[in-house]
Amino acid sequence: MDPGRVLWVAGGYLAGTLPSTYLAVRMARRARAAGASAVAAGTGRAAGETDPHVLMMKHLGARWTAPAAAGDVVKGFAWALAARHVGRLDPAWLAAAGTAVVLGHAFPFYLGEFSGRGLAAAAGVLLALLPVEMTIAGGLFLLGMAIRNSGLASTIGMGGVPAVASLRGQPGGLVAMGAAIFLVILARRAVGVRALIAAGEPAGWALFRRLLFDASGPSHRRA
Repeated sequence: MDPGRVLWVAGGYLAGTLPSTYLAVRMARRARAAGASAVAAGTGRAAGETDPHVLMMKHLGARWTAPAAAGDVVKGFAWALAARHVGRLDPAWLAAAGTAVVLGHAFPFYLGEFSGRGLAAAAGVLLALLPVEMTIAGGLFLLGMAIRNSGLASTIGMGGVPAVASLRGQPGGLVAMGAAIFLVILARRAVGVRALIAAGEPAGWALFRRLLFDASGPSHRRA
């Protein structure tokens, strides 16, 4: 096994852990921006919306949220691009490095309360390695935002990446990467299932809503 290729994968995970939202919230606190403390408190709670991007938009607005989200996209894009053009990795190792970035973003070994759900870092990786597939997924996400169902739209868009990549004849490794990234996103969503159950959702319904719709709050349905 080539140690250099392993380092690109390990480095991808570390790059993914870069806490863009945490840094943005710290800067907002230093600037005494109203809402910064609410974001910090929200990310650590056991139930309800805990995604830092969503909380930042709610309490701090686009001024602070946009740079943080852009940072998460850029870290995925930059690492994947470097792995391809500097590391000159073959598709299988390139896929591993790209997936590792999303894994680090969704499941960092520090500041876990500020971890994202994987979408922003995934967007960066896919824009670098599967740009057409990510453009289609992004278009679906924007459509979902317009009809106020972005959770389902992101599921369809990201879930469709490997299928579109396969249809376009992309290397098998990159097709597998699209599937692996989607599984990481679903695994990160599954973290919130327990909170929905605690709020009174039936277990199966909570899992369904969380994985398919990325729901963070209870519905009107009860056991």
